[in-house]
Amino acid sequence: MTSRRKLIVVLIDGLSADYFNLHRHRLPYLDGLVARGTQVRRLTSPTPATSMPGRTSMITGRPSQEHGVFGNHVFDGETFRCATPDDVVAPTILARAQAGGLKAASVGFAMADPKDADLYQPPWWLRSFMDNSRFAKALDPSSLARLYATHGHSEPLEHKQSLGDEASDLPQEAESQLMLGLASDQLVVGAAAELACSDEPPDLILTEIAMTDQIQHRFGFASPEAHWSLGTADMLIGHLMHRLREAGRDSDYAVAITSDHGHSTIDTAINPSAILSGMQFQSEGATLHVAVENKAEEKDVAQRLRAVGAESIGSMHVPPKLRGRVVAFAAPPRHSFEEAASEEDRAPLRKPRYVSSHGLRPGAPADDRFCVFTGSGIGEAQIERADAEAFASTLASVLALPVAKGDHEPLF
Repeated sequence: MTSRRKLIVVLIDGLSADYFNLHRHRLPYLDGLVARGTQVRRLTSPTPATSMPGRTSMITGRPSQEHGVFGNHVFDGETFRCATPDDVVAPTILARAQAGGLKAASVGFAMADPKDADLYQPPWWLRSFMDNSRFAKALDPSSLARLYATHGHSEPLEHKQSLGDEASDLPQEAESQLMLGLASDQLVVGAAAELACSDEPPDLILTEIAMTDQIQHRFGFASPEAHWSLGTADMLIGHLMHRLREAGRDSDYAVAITSDHGHSTIDTAINPSAILSGMQFQSEGATLHVAVENKAEEKDVAQRLRAVGAESIGSMHVPPKLRGRVVAFAAPPRHSFEEAASEEDRAPLRKPRYVSSHGLRPGAPADDRFCVFTGSGIGEAQIERADAEAFASTLASVLALPVAKGDHEPLF
């Protein structure tokens, strides 16, 4: 009897379609996979094109107004708070795999619900993200211990528990955190590879490479540092594919590699605190969500933001129950929204801390993402453009899961 095809999904945070199309010579492993697989040259992003909506669209195949995660932060009726898997109201590919009798694993993939995975490791950066900033992916002293505090039993992962013993000695300087983040990404991808090559390989593995986004925010799109970090991610993909070949698992697994959003150069930061003093708001890169009480207040906010070139993009990407309470605005080109570093900073415009960002105007090409499917049973093809929601339905198709109501047409 022929065994069922398995699937590994790898997210490379912030790898844009533009970057790959311009610099694919710097990414030899991904370039080789594109030559042997099915590439979507431009996979669109949800609105706004930020991390949590992007990840959630990947695993649900639904737009943000349906899956519930309309930003890195969501509005709970009183304040904006970090989105969590509890906010996802659409079935994920993990839950669908389990319902179909498959074994599913999430290794450091944000927005995966532990209850939907037979094996689960939290993202190493998640605590700093929730406690600090939407762009902060930093290693706190207990993160390595948490990273390997697995849900479910997996011998290939458990021998790494000792790595957490040295977590309290980790340096906290910003430069060290960048290096430690890349090291954590290496550990995460290595753990996913070990699972795939173990005696009991899961049918579905979700994992991610996270520091590529943080480094682009800090140093810039297509900067030397960005080239280095994305080249490192490319090598991690090469390592994963090598491990599958060496273990004879390359004929078992299809591999899907994509991103959650793109990236684009930012010259100017808009300080919403100076413009909307006393109001509830949350920046999402070049998108700003604002909580309003009524149409008059919405009109007032739009007028204030228009003075710095920002335009309303409505609220159709927000769940219906919040429309009229949360409205969104897009910054002008090469601008983003950034909260001031201190309350004393009242300048409406200033030099950005994050010199590359995303969450641009809906449909902006710079937010389009890289995407390729390769491996077991995947043919060679080029697809010029596809909607974000088609990615999850293609994952379901690769795993031979039943079609669900609302599924988009698979890519192949």
